[in-house]
Amino acid sequence: MLHVSLHELVHHFVAAIICGEFGYKSFNSFDAACDGEAKAFIATYAGPLYTFLMMYLGMYWLKPSNSNFKKHLGFATIFAQLPAQRLMGPPMTMNDEMYATGQLWGYSTTNVIIVSVILLVICLPPLIKAFNAIENTRRIWWFLLYFLLFPYILWGPFFGLFEYLMLQKGILDQTVIGIGLLFIVNEIVTILLYWKTKKFIDPEHSSNS
Repeated sequence: MLHVSLHELVHHFVAAIICGEFGYKSFNSFDAACDGEAKAFIATYAGPLYTFLMMYLGMYWLKPSNSNFKKHLGFATIFAQLPAQRLMGPPMTMNDEMYATGQLWGYSTTNVIIVSVILLVICLPPLIKAFNAIENTRRIWWFLLYFLLFPYILWGPFFGLFEYLMLQKGILDQTVIGIGLLFIVNEIVTILLYWKTKKFIDPEHSSNS
């Protein structure tokens, strides 16, 4: 929840810098104030850039010399970026990367392949590192759980529901610097929940402290 929200906020604030004014931000989309201009797509690419940087930060935290807390946080950080969604998007002409590329240069088969290959090259090193970090004997199944299912169970229903409540029902749809108020409330609650529950990232450490 935290990283998906931050991904969206990166879109919003980069767009504001580029356009000179704030657009509108909901849970699953953003509208730049200068939509329709080529420069607005810089903001579209900025969200995935944040996501990839976080994946590599997670990979760095998985270093053997780091504490269990850092390694567990690194593992979670990699999958919190929803890498399966990034990789599966281009073949379905979805996701920020494919949308911006398609709008700028077309949705040709060549462009879909190029974007897919680039994303695969970017995502593979952190995913391989995360896979190798799993010590359970059912390594493949645990990897697939985090890669294909677990993050989406935690994120998807909430974002879908909140998007519906804010846009369709008008609940807390007032905006602050272009951001829906329900989005801001959710972000604050998410941060508070992280600080409340982060001790469970390394249960052994929390039991000794």
